[in-house]
Order: sequence, then structure tokens, then C-alpha cells
Amino acid sequence: LSANGNDNKKFKSDDKMDGAPSRVLHIRKLPGEVTETEVIALGLPFGKVTNILMLKGKNQAFLELATEEAAITMVNYYSAVTPHLRNQPIYIQYSNHKELKTDNTLNQRAQAVLQAVTAVQATNAPISGTTVSESAVTPAQSPVLRIIIDNMYYPVTLDVLHQIFSKFGAVLKIITFTKNNQFQALLQYGDPVNAQQAKLALDGQNIYNACCTLRIDFSKLVNLNVKYNNDKSRDYTRPDLPSGDGQPALDPAIAAAFAKETSLLAVPGALSPLAIPNAAAAAAAAAAGRVGMPGVSAGGNTVLLVSNLNEEMVTPQSLFTLFGVYGDVQRVKILYNKKDSALIQMADGNQSQLGKTHL
Repeated sequence: LSANGNDNKKFKSDDKMDGAPSRVLHIRKLPGEVTETEVIALGLPFGKVTNILMLKGKNQAFLELATEEAAITMVNYYSAVTPHLRNQPIYIQYSNHKELKTDNTLNQRAQAVLQAVTAVQATNAPISGTTVSESAVTPAQSPVLRIIIDNMYYPVTLDVLHQIFSKFGAVLKIITFTKNNQFQALLQYGDPVNAQQAKLALDGQNIYNACCTLRIDFSKLVNLNVKYNNDKSRDYTRPDLPSGDGQPALDPAIAAAFAKETSLLAVPGALSPLAIPNAAAAAAAAAAGRVGMPGVSAGGNTVLLVSNLNEEMVTPQSLFTLFGVYGDVQRVKILYNKKDSALIQMADGNQSQLGKTHL
């Protein structure tokens, strides 16, 4: 596959990158946990997506676009720029199938996702020609996203946002601030296509279980001017910037421009962070463990022994919720002969260490 990676593995149904163009595309080497939404997002910038078939056991998918022209544009673009999902390179080629026939009763989840993105597609003008350029992106598709965190029971840090949004492309700059008693952020990608993919996949998602909901819209700004690298703002292309301790992180010009923006996402009365000692440090550390911060060890014992519990009140659900702040709880067992004690199994040793340290 000379145009899209050095993979010589043959497939019975699709084995030629340079085969006849088709509006059905064969996508392979998908991460095991990838969703239909993420695969559909690959095709959205190029036109209407009309069908999808996920082959999760084979880490493959078939994506059908409305026109052959849109499929050609997509293949040409991703031949020059290797697409990534969840930081893993994937490979796209023409399928031998001219249309995708699926049994809707067996493919209900994919069809539901397709219906959900129809409204999004209606506002996105298809990109014509053989290359994707900035001039072809509609005005609504800025490389800068405006992010609002609803139901913010736990603090969300700049580093957590960087880890989450980096899954969809290179994050260049982030500015965080509080406006109307809500935690908000401006995040700039190098490419508007990455911003669109992140918005489609993450808008409405929760960072933690049932809280810290992401509300994402395109900003009217096309470039962020970051003056300081600190816990409020960062320019990842300029590591030499000063920390600017005690200085406002938001550039006055950006603040003025941002004040003019209006959005339906600004819901008044959002919950403020819990007023408990070290809540910010605990939640930040928990989030770092949840999204897999580089350099953080995930080894060690995954099971915690918790004692001195109130036997009248404790339940597996309450322990699941409590320890869920610090990672993904796998199992909870209240000891049968000693009901003031319980065993909690976390997904990895890093998460169990976080729970032990903070609780």
C-alpha cells in the first residue's frame, strides 16, 4: 500500500489501495475500543456519510459516503496525512463493494449513530476537489473550540483537557478561565478537521461518571494568543514562554473578542467544585490516572482493603461511586463476616494508589 503505509497484508475482499474508486471505503487497523461515532467523524469533513459497518472482531470497518467524488477526496487527503484514532494510525482504501448493504436489524447501533449525526452533517458543506484546504472549510469550522464544563463536581485541569483532546490531533494552545461562574476553555488545533472530529466525538460526553459534562462549540476566533505557560494557559508550540505568576492568563484582546460570542451552551447555575480540602489536587491526580498521563506508572497491586466503614450505610454502589473518582472500579466486595470492611479492585495499580493516597 504505497500511498497509505507500508502494510503488505492481503485481505480477501479488499487488497488494493489503487483499485477502482468506490464510495465505500475499507478502514483497518482500528483500535479495539473505537466507536462508530469516531469512524463516522473521519468521513464527515468530506461529505455525507450514508452507511457504516463495524467489524469489531477484525478491527475493521466499511464506511459508505454519498458520492464517489467525496470518497476520492477522502482517500486522497488521508493518503497524504495518515489518519489516527486514539493515537493509533489507521489505514483507508477503496472497497471492492460499490455500495454497502447491511441488515439494519443487526446494525441498529450504527444506524442510530448515523441518524444522530445527520443534523450535524446538514450544517457542513461537502468539500469538493482532490485536496482539503483551509479555504474549503466553512466559517463555522474554526480550529479553535470553545469548551464549557457543566455539572462540575470535580475540578478539571488544563493537563486533563490536553490529554482528552489530543486523541483527535495535535493540540497547539489552551486557555482556561471562569466566566459566568462556569469553567471554560479555548482550545486550538492545528487543523479545523481535528476540531470538528473532537467536537463530534466529545460534545455531551462526561469526563467523570455522571458529571463534568463537556459542552463544545466552534469559536469565532481562529488563533489564540497565549502569553504565559502555567496552570491556566499554555502554548505547546512555545515552551519558552514565562509562567507569568500572578498575571491574568487571558489576553485582553481575546477576552474582548470572546465576550462578544453568544452560545446556547452557557447554562446558568452550574455546580461549583466541591469545597473539600485538596479536592482540586485529588481530582486532577485522578483524572491524570484516568486518561493515562505519560510517565505515570500503572503497576502495583490493584486491590484495596477498606476498613472502619459504617455497616448500616455502606453499599457496593456507594463505594463504587466514591472510588470511581480515582479511576475505573472493576469489582467491589463487602466482606461477609466483617461488614465494616470491603475489597475494591481498580483497573490498574496507579488508580488504586491514587485512591489510597487521597482517601
